[in-house]
Amino acid sequence: MKKNILILCCGYPYAGDAGFGYHVSKALEQMKLPENVDLMEVGFSACMIPHVIEGKDKLIVVDIFYTQDIPGTVVSLTQEEVPLIVKGKTDTSKLHLMETLEQIKLTGKCPETLFVGIVPVRTEMEDEKLTPEIQGKVPVVIEMIMKEITL
Repeated sequence: MKKNILILCCGYPYAGDAGFGYHVSKALEQMKLPENVDLMEVGFSACMIPHVIEGKDKLIVVDIFYTQDIPGTVVSLTQEEVPLIVKGKTDTSKLHLMETLEQIKLTGKCPETLFVGIVPVRTEMEDEKLTPEIQGKVPVVIEMIMKEITL
């Protein structure tokens, strides 16, 4: 039986590199995804849809991640590896998503979760374009996602 998979793409179009997930979602929308895969572009509000996440077999969250890696690095993280503190401040959108996942775990219906994305170069909220080095990572992340959904 095929896994019931949800891909959540986080980010807004006018957020510089922070819009990475949005751009990945637009590319995935142009592809023929398997019937067992749902795709949602959720801005920065992934925590607002626990009823959609609950009961899925697998969840793939596409976003930017401020890891210790150099900007432009593609990352694949577990829930425990996702940084919640960015430049000394709490990343509230990720914190709320983690809290939502923890609440779903209490029901026993939390999916296997993988976080994929990039370390951003520029995140000013004024430009809908990704920096060239980040734009070039969209196909890389899509390839990672396609491998994950066919496992």
